[in-house]
Amino acid sequence: MRRSGRLIILGVSLLLLSVPTGTSTMVQTEYSPCLSPPNGQQLFNFGRQWNAWSNGSRSIYLDGFVEGQSDTYLLLEKDLPKERREPLRLETFTFYDSEALRDVMTSLYSDPANTYIRYGPMVYIARDKLAGKDIKPRLRLARRQDCGYANH
Repeated sequence: MRRSGRLIILGVSLLLLSVPTGTSTMVQTEYSPCLSPPNGQQLFNFGRQWNAWSNGSRSIYLDGFVEGQSDTYLLLEKDLPKERREPLRLETFTFYDSEALRDVMTSLYSDPANTYIRYGPMVYIARDKLAGKDIKPRLRLARRQDCGYANH
């Protein structure tokens, strides 16, 4: 009986040693669509596409993005509770001109680690960088979750 107790303790110790320091087991088992695409699909390289576009095409994309999110907010604004309107506006609007966002996005997409992040999340990451916020946590999350796929 004592020997089986020692074996259990040894087994648990070995299991705990196999978990990297500073990470939880929850993070390790969390589904990460950017690291394991669904069957029959491959990651779409948004950074490569972005870099293939001219500055004019990038600005057109961003102007459409900003106009679309602004129109959507204004359409829904009256249906939102008053206390949610301003926080949602601050979360949704980009507040910077398309050229500034374009240049920051181009810089962010120059990092190979960011190349699979979808355009929408990257717009908001660029906005936050322009605002002086720490974007490192958001980039880490986006690299795991904010990607898109192309069918084979």
